[in-house]
Amino acid sequence: MKGRPELIIEIEKIYKTKKNPNGMFVARIVQKPKEKEKLDFVLVIQNRKNKQITYKEILVTTDNWYNSFRLARGNIQWVSLNTVSVWDGLGHKLVEVSALTGKENYRISDEPCSAYREN
Repeated sequence: MKGRPELIIEIEKIYKTKKNPNGMFVARIVQKPKEKEKLDFVLVIQNRKNKQITYKEILVTTDNWYNSFRLARGNIQWVSLNTVSVWDGLGHKLVEVSALTGKENYRISDEPCSAYREN
């Protein structure tokens, strides 16, 4: 169907990249196949000048089916020069991280996919 994402991800690939306004840090969301029908979405923040990775953590692990996949694909925003946040398709703020230190200021949950579970 037109516009549907590819549901078979066999290799790790970069889904989204964004650099901050002064061009120093790059944030990426990487899709990684985990097991049979699961995907990890990993946030990586790297300094463009010295190539040092300050943050690399799994944001969410999700089932590899259309709705779950669509919700898990995050939107990256720089809330300040040195702070990145990621939002999911439902408007949940998944994580906010200081790019300089890699310290998490906020995270929705340590449990994978908690944002997508029905109450």
